[in-house]
Amino acid sequence: MRTRIFALAAMLVGAAVTAPAARAVDSNDAAADVSLADRLKAGLRARRPEEQDFLDGVARLVDTGRLPRKLVDSTYVWAIRRRQDYPLPAFERALRLQSDRLGIDVSGGFAR
Repeated sequence: MRTRIFALAAMLVGAAVTAPAARAVDSNDAAADVSLADRLKAGLRARRPEEQDFLDGVARLVDTGRLPRKLVDSTYVWAIRRRQDYPLPAFERALRLQSDRLGIDVSGGFAR
């Protein structure tokens, strides 16, 4: 009798633990559908075509493995926290400085 109660309790706890995890995976799948370029454009508020071209180039460098995604992500978060109204110029300057230190050419850019 005790083993049946224990088994039933284990099943209930297991179901309670896996349900939130399944929902988290579903929400992460939706976020994974957004490309890096689209996320950068929306979050950094790219307006002009040359700004969007710069961010497309950054995403291409990440996709080809020439620019570390971790560097782009950390610079993105820093720029948004620093300048919430229009973070793109801060992102570009910081990314250029950091990529120059690594010897990576982030060509392109936009006129200020």
